[in-house]
Amino acid sequence: MEKPAKNYRHRLDKDLICIEYPGAVTNTDRMIHSLGGLREISTTFSQRQRRIEVRFRPDCLFAKPAYGEGTDITGMALKVVVRRKKSNPEEAVVKSTKIIGCVRRIYKFSAMCDFQQLPVFHNTKTDRVECLYDEIVPNVMSTTNPLELPEVPFFLPPACFSRSETVNSNMLRQKKPTDSDATQGRKQRPLKQKYGIYHPFTLADPIPSESNKMYQEMLATRMIPKKCIEDIKAAFDARPIWTKNALRSINRFNMTNETISTILPSVGFYYVNGPWRGTWVRYGYDPRKHFEARMYQLLDFRVRSIDALHESIGVKRRVTGKRNYRIGGTTKTASNKDGPRHSYSIFTEDTIPQYRIIFYQYCDIHLKKIKEMLNKVPSPMSGTVCDERNGWLPNRFDDQCRNILMEVVLNNIRNLRKSNPEEYEEMESGSEEGEGMLEDEFDEDDEEPVSDEGSVSGDELM
Repeated sequence: MEKPAKNYRHRLDKDLICIEYPGAVTNTDRMIHSLGGLREISTTFSQRQRRIEVRFRPDCLFAKPAYGEGTDITGMALKVVVRRKKSNPEEAVVKSTKIIGCVRRIYKFSAMCDFQQLPVFHNTKTDRVECLYDEIVPNVMSTTNPLELPEVPFFLPPACFSRSETVNSNMLRQKKPTDSDATQGRKQRPLKQKYGIYHPFTLADPIPSESNKMYQEMLATRMIPKKCIEDIKAAFDARPIWTKNALRSINRFNMTNETISTILPSVGFYYVNGPWRGTWVRYGYDPRKHFEARMYQLLDFRVRSIDALHESIGVKRRVTGKRNYRIGGTTKTASNKDGPRHSYSIFTEDTIPQYRIIFYQYCDIHLKKIKEMLNKVPSPMSGTVCDERNGWLPNRFDDQCRNILMEVVLNNIRNLRKSNPEEYEEMESGSEEGEGMLEDEFDEDDEEPVSDEGSVSGDELM
């Protein structure tokens, strides 16, 4: 019976780190010097996220290094002793094999090295190319400014020449659209024509007095009941400025959201910015000349992060599906809960907003304190024009109103949590479900006005 081979010479308990040096090594000292020395190598090994550098001209300050990435592996380092005959060197016999350690980490130089620029210049006197490294980088301390020496040319290479260390194999060509691209990934909204008048707020330009002819021709082709048009016109006769959400929720029209969006450009124009941004204004009515138009200015209210109470309010509105005749599919519209407390266009003493960013017109804020503040605003003198940002209201008036609304909301949330914990938990769980909604899940007919504090979705505003 043969005895098993002895393995006492093998060092399986010794962990090693391997460096695949990008070159043929004939002198180990010069190899270590090109890697930065033993101290630099040890520092690299101690920091796992750090890459190892090799400089093929280590004594040159302007040499660009090549970087090696470190990865964890499982391997062994073998020491193989081979005996060769002098008469026939190609004939080799393995004399012994020994495991000198286990390799746990390896550094490979798989990336490309940056471009190199040598400090050489053409000497016009001698007609030779000379290296001026010693003149550019002095070896001893000198009080003379090297930039003032007329014989030394400027040599200021950039920190790096190439932005990438890997080979880019992409073929730059235009992709041909296919039928499958329209069904994969994010749904593409169909292009649609908008004939409404979207008017920027200025102090000098006249306001539109009627809808354009293209819209009137388009409206004639739509099968919209005449009663729907008369109901919306009557609402604008009673109140000249509306947001679409307020018009829809306060009047309780028996018509779809898409029908309202189609009729609105026939009775008014849309302000895209200014104090009445995001509102539809009746044709011929100029809010810049009417002091009572301050009641229809817009206030963007955001629930602040205080005591984690804001987490019970949804980030965005929950949505349900509806049929869209344009594409023959299902799109998303906002759902509105029943009950006066959930009417998100009116703010009262017991209001808890459905979501954290919401827009109100001042006339729809039924708080005694804010109504008194609006009534106390002094009437302007004859010939006075409204402010381009604040309208007819004084400066920082909106900030005072936001503080009042925030105080009311926090009190209502605290009272609801104490008096009816079950309803509070239901509201909190509903807000968590709505946090995953995307902006494109809102009604595609809604516009996207810009608030004073940044760009936000306009679905709450319309």
